[in-house]
Amino acid sequence: MLAGEKPTHRNASLLIPTTAGTGSEATPNAILAIPEKATKVGIITPVMLPDYVALVPELTTSMPSHIAASTGIDALCHLIECFTATIANPVGDNYALIGLKKLFANIELSIREPENLEARLNMLWASYYGGAAIAHAGTHLVHAMSYPFGGKYHIPHGVANAILLAPCMRFVRPAAEEKFAQVYDLLPDANLSLSVTEKSHALVTYFTDLVQRLALPSSLQQLGIEKTHLPDLVEGALQVQRLMKNVPATVKADDVRDIYLTLF
Repeated sequence: MLAGEKPTHRNASLLIPTTAGTGSEATPNAILAIPEKATKVGIITPVMLPDYVALVPELTTSMPSHIAASTGIDALCHLIECFTATIANPVGDNYALIGLKKLFANIELSIREPENLEARLNMLWASYYGGAAIAHAGTHLVHAMSYPFGGKYHIPHGVANAILLAPCMRFVRPAAEEKFAQVYDLLPDANLSLSVTEKSHALVTYFTDLVQRLALPSSLQQLGIEKTHLPDLVEGALQVQRLMKNVPATVKADDVRDIYLTLF
């Protein structure tokens, strides 16, 4: 296959995910690492959609807690980014809201009680709905900025997303305040009497606290990345225009650099 050419041949397939994060069983996407460019690229074509999907929670109970946590955050990023993207639409929004409600109610429970099959199944559904939302909309800032982490530094995708989730959502919050408030209302302990602005701020705080409660890395130094790497990170993120164009706010190189700086 030539560079830039999309696959056209389709094979019958049954996909059974064993993590609850990528939702790739519901997407037409494949992500490939490009080592020589220290980044990742996506191949998107309908022929990658499966004929059947089986969500089997028993196959996820052996996931180590840190894998369950980081893949769960990946699903959360898919859902919130698709819901707030410039290309968001009613179909994708519906999938995102269903998935977010399931995820908020089950992500911590599924990690505390790995044999809780109902919680594990709900996380599989949340992941699946995240994939379905991607198929109808698309991710944006978190994923664009995480690509250099995986492509150049080989940091697990969910871990990279966990570090970026709150800072990126803090950046886009003013441009997506109403939708942030709508998502806040799905939290199990949401205070529905808050104003829209208060709810949007509270959602970002929830994201920050959730990553901490899940004991995921919160700084780039923990991953061996130093400030001297900033130019490469900024350049790599800005190359992901496929996703950057979906950000519901204008993003400049200085904005990307400033977000990365908050992670040190």
